[in-house]
Amino acid sequence: MNATVVERDLVEAIESTLFIYPSVPGLLQDLGIPGLRGRITKLSHPLANLCGDARFSQREADSMIEKVRNRYGDLAFGWLTGPSTRPVDLPARLEAAGLQHADSIAGMALTDLAQPIDVNPKARVREVTWQDAIANSDVMARAYGLPTDVMRLFNEIVAMSADRVKARAYVTSLDDDTIVAWAWLIYLPDSPTVLLGGAATLEEYRGHGLYTALVARRLADARADGRTAAIIQGDRRTSAPICVKLGFREICGLEIFASAHE
Repeated sequence: MNATVVERDLVEAIESTLFIYPSVPGLLQDLGIPGLRGRITKLSHPLANLCGDARFSQREADSMIEKVRNRYGDLAFGWLTGPSTRPVDLPARLEAAGLQHADSIAGMALTDLAQPIDVNPKARVREVTWQDAIANSDVMARAYGLPTDVMRLFNEIVAMSADRVKARAYVTSLDDDTIVAWAWLIYLPDSPTVLLGGAATLEEYRGHGLYTALVARRLADARADGRTAAIIQGDRRTSAPICVKLGFREICGLEIFASAHE
């Protein structure tokens, strides 16, 4: 397998893994619109109800946007665009339809999981059960800037999908056992690649290398499990600059648009 094939696979993984979780009765339902990945939940939030990776023709694009809007109804929803999105002018069409640009994400990859990373020795990273993660949804939500019910929903979805998608949860403490940062490690099925998912630090504890410690631990665990590549969808304002310093390379960009709900 040559480098070109590998990079194309990594880009595809970056675009698709935001939709990696299958339907979970009572929690998550597939959006069910051809040519589009997407999920619908009972919560009204653009990340809880996210669609993207569209493959529409120019002719049908505007009507499909309206179809998606009708499918979500009164629920706030988000729409992800990336390098494979079709038509290529879909971002402009989304804005013309009233969606607002909400976030820019750097799709990044690392293919040397043995890359040395200096870690704050005071940062104590430990793996926890998904039941522990669910119980700590409040602090995880505060760190990530999400409503608690949305964070709990995501934790529950990952926990309920464990038989189909392997994932691990980690938390970090500094001086005691108080959780001040967290992260996920998601193993892409039938792939040598892992996704460093989630990850956030409480605002008052940022700047102490906790995010870096979580990256280092997850890379070490993935390498121990025989995985050879890692991807991340990094916030350009926070995690992406850190990941560049840790050896990650940006290979694509993603944009998130949100419906104009209050």
